[in-house]
Amino acid sequence: MRRVGTFIGMVGLCIVFLAGCGEAKLPDVVDKPAISVDRDGEVTVWQIGEFGKAYYNVAELTSMAEQEAADYNEEKGKEAAVTVEKVESLEGGRVAVVYHFDSWESCTDYTEETIFFGIVKQAETNGFPTGTGDVTMKSVKDGSTITVWNADKKILITDIKADIYCPGKVEYISEGASVNEDGSIKASEEGWTYILLK
Repeated sequence: MRRVGTFIGMVGLCIVFLAGCGEAKLPDVVDKPAISVDRDGEVTVWQIGEFGKAYYNVAELTSMAEQEAADYNEEKGKEAAVTVEKVESLEGGRVAVVYHFDSWESCTDYTEETIFFGIVKQAETNGFPTGTGDVTMKSVKDGSTITVWNADKKILITDIKADIYCPGKVEYISEGASVNEDGSIKASEEGWTYILLK
């Protein structure tokens, strides 16, 4: 009995620590454009659009999305560069198509919108400006601006206009971006969104 009590106590302690890590949790139903990036750099994208029921049903839309993903995978010689996780109808005559990508590179290539996830020095190598003279970054805690970029910090950069769910605690965001109530980041309406993680 004592072992069970100790185990339950340890589980409770782990839950407290996990809850305090600062990561945004995805809602049960995603009903607006969103991106989620995991620690390994895999990307999930929720594309939300109007659903013209006169033209499609969910099964037909699913089949079309899956065929496009299969064609892309075959073209790239990869088994699962992109997969369709689900297609579902939403309230208000809208539909969500949920794609999963094996990397930010596949996501960028497939969607023709840019997303990068890696460390700051890799972002520089990939042509993204990462200096205080190029991008103003503000603290999500107190709004202060960053003066030095740590080259080994994780950074997410995108021009996709969506809510962004990050694989860690967010420390700084670029001007124009903001923190949503659930801890996700609302992308800037214009230009690029930069998110620096702790």
